[in-house]
Amino acid sequence: MDTMELVKAQEQEMIQMRRHIHQNPELSNQEFQTTKLIQEKLTEYGVEIADIGLKTGVVGVLKGRFPGKTLAIREDIDALPMKELTGLPFSSASDGVCHSCGHDIHTTVLLYTAKILSALKDELHGNVMFLFQPAEENGSGAKQLIDCGFDQVLKPDAFVGLHVAPKLNAGCIGLKDGAASASSDMFQIRVTGKGGHGAHPENCVDPIMISAYILTQLQTIVSRENHPIHPAVLTVGSIHGGQANNVIPDYVDMGGTLRSLEPESRQAMQEAIDRITISCASAMRGKAEVTWNKGMPPLVNDTPIVDGIRAAAQKLLPADAIKTIADPSLGSEDFSYLFPAYGPGAQFSLGCGNDSDPNTRHGLHNSKNVFDEGCLAVGTAVLVQYARDFLG
Repeated sequence: MDTMELVKAQEQEMIQMRRHIHQNPELSNQEFQTTKLIQEKLTEYGVEIADIGLKTGVVGVLKGRFPGKTLAIREDIDALPMKELTGLPFSSASDGVCHSCGHDIHTTVLLYTAKILSALKDELHGNVMFLFQPAEENGSGAKQLIDCGFDQVLKPDAFVGLHVAPKLNAGCIGLKDGAASASSDMFQIRVTGKGGHGAHPENCVDPIMISAYILTQLQTIVSRENHPIHPAVLTVGSIHGGQANNVIPDYVDMGGTLRSLEPESRQAMQEAIDRITISCASAMRGKAEVTWNKGMPPLVNDTPIVDGIRAAAQKLLPADAIKTIADPSLGSEDFSYLFPAYGPGAQFSLGCGNDSDPNTRHGLHNSKNVFDEGCLAVGTAVLVQYARDFLG
């Protein structure tokens, strides 16, 4: 049976499911009710639940009638610590928590991909793993899958997934070959000086002044040390030091993030941050220490899998609904922990905006953003068709 027909038959049920999940968001590592719902639905659909010790999140396994490869489809399930301001009748019922990144869409799409593929299991040559990942928003969820040994259940031959994209119209998908999202590393800097009276700086070592110089010098890393064809972003997002106008403090704390698409650039810029920070503080009679929280690697889409997603979409969508994304994002996505480390993979963009409602264009992580639910059927159909082709 035609994939889109199968999906369209489920569309109204999908919309109701999405609205239920949207109205009941849960934060990273607190997705207990969402996990329970997913487990109940997968069991209803005839999908096995793999017990790998996850606190939240679910790994479902569907075994086809015939032996073959294993496809892992991954989506995230957590919400953000934000108050929803959409005014929708199914707005978040949890004050200060909402699905403004579209993970309610992702969860629903993967649930109905599982439902439809389960009904088609007699045609499948191989297996499908459904990875309902917790805690994407704090960057820990994919690591939890790894730590719990998700790949010991079955070893995936390929990974696929999607992410909503308000810039694209509902009904469209976007494909990006190669590097698609950046690595994400966080750093903390403590600049230590010698405090004292603001009227007598000659008796002090001013960490605020040192921090100001460090801040400006750090910006030369991207502009003067990183190769200009390798996109990178260095942002210092917090500075805290002192409490009184006439007191020079003993120390200043700074925090920032480094984003890169190239592993070599990433390493070189980390070393440059260390060098400049420590040397600048020393030159001004102070001391500085850099502490790193090295996060996810870049997300790099595998060309054959991107081509396979395109081929699947061409069976379902008009040619002008399949967009090629030219530029990568300097945002990050912890799906990158799973591939290519555990097999090749790709993530595509799912259009969820429209020109008639400007609220669909606010962008992700915006408390007023509305998602066009026409994206649900499209995302589900592309994933189902890709699985049918991959395990045909």
